[in-house]
Amino acid sequence: MKKIYLMIGFVFILLTYFLLYVKPLYSKLTWTSVNICHTIQGDAHVISKNDTHFLIDTGTHREAPLYLVPFLKKHHIHTIEAILITHPHFDHYGGVVDILEANITVKKIYMNMPTKEQMHKEWWGGEYKHLITIQKSAKKYHTELLPITQGLKLSFDSHSYIDVLYIYDGIHTPIGKTSINDMSAVTMLVDGKNKFMLTGDLDKDIGKYLADHSKKLEADMLKVPHHGATTLAPHSFFKVVHPKEIIVTAPQALWCSQRCKDIRDFAKKEHYQTYVNGFNGDITVTSYNNKYIITTEKSPKELCKEGQ
Repeated sequence: MKKIYLMIGFVFILLTYFLLYVKPLYSKLTWTSVNICHTIQGDAHVISKNDTHFLIDTGTHREAPLYLVPFLKKHHIHTIEAILITHPHFDHYGGVVDILEANITVKKIYMNMPTKEQMHKEWWGGEYKHLITIQKSAKKYHTELLPITQGLKLSFDSHSYIDVLYIYDGIHTPIGKTSINDMSAVTMLVDGKNKFMLTGDLDKDIGKYLADHSKKLEADMLKVPHHGATTLAPHSFFKVVHPKEIIVTAPQALWCSQRCKDIRDFAKKEHYQTYVNGFNGDITVTSYNNKYIITTEKSPKELCKEGQ
């Protein structure tokens, strides 16, 4: 009996030591695609680990104050290491100033400036003066403004980081001039063996080029380019990435429209587990110990009615 008590005591001491002094090898990383797609499409991805936070895109000026800023405050995110704006369209850069004005410290903003001519040609996607306002706000709030370059790495630690795989300026590209959507930074979020790709609004032209020439696109999960709508990267790009799950940053009406029918049908054919902000609300990927789980704010029985 004495030996049993000694054994129990030893095990108790050992467990106490591990709980108090031995930290797990890796901490959890979370990526939340914040639902800012209540009435219009937009991207806002909060990526966090060990109280370090990065933000990829900020949604529109209309939705960011209503949904993104409250999300950040609810989760006690008062400092952001860096915001990366994938490309200069208002549904991706629109919330930057709102965040800066919300008493949230942003250390760095990574954003590539187009020419006035590029913005004027795609007047429906944003205005050059908006980007100048971001520059002025960054200066006002002492936030460093930097260009996005291929190979840029935003690191949590050696185990977890955001890697910019490709970035083009829309003028000097391997295929000539392209749309602003094809200026999108193609990034890979890496956490151990887990890989998650975020693509901004990658369009059909650069999307096809990458599918034909890149050998480092494979990922477990893919943030679908261009909100799943017409002119997004082609099927060949999806096949090279070969994801198991996809996230679509679109409101319900857009995802169920004819503009997204092609990718809806393709996702069904390829058996992608599909999550859509407009239906699922906030979508959170939690990565830990080379595994990951996906949780959603809402769990609809179906995304679109049959026949849509």
